[in-house]
Amino acid sequence: MIKFGRKIKEAVRAIDNLSKFKKFSKLKASYIEYDKFADSNLRQGYFCYNCIYWVNTLGGQCMLVKNEGPGVMGKKSNVIAPHGCCTGYEPNYDKIDDTRKGEQHKKLSTADVTDVASK
Repeated sequence: MIKFGRKIKEAVRAIDNLSKFKKFSKLKASYIEYDKFADSNLRQGYFCYNCIYWVNTLGGQCMLVKNEGPGVMGKKSNVIAPHGCCTGYEPNYDKIDDTRKGEQHKKLSTADVTDVASK
């Protein structure tokens, strides 16, 4: 029971630290919402939906970019839309569908790309 209580305290501390993190404005992050893709299959492109920083709770949020304020095109919304993207985009290859043709391509994960980039 003591271990469980300790885990709860650690989780609360982690959430508190995350909430104190200074986020970028939408303009500074070059955030843009692509309205023409709002009803598209977002798994096949580079959208917030596939970013490792995008969180789909309480109306779409980002760990790096503030929800409020105007984006690059002047559009104001109080969410980070799944059909948006910014310069802080970091692909989550576990979410993106592999659209390449042929059997020679294996599905990549974030770990694969990190390993390649570090070499």
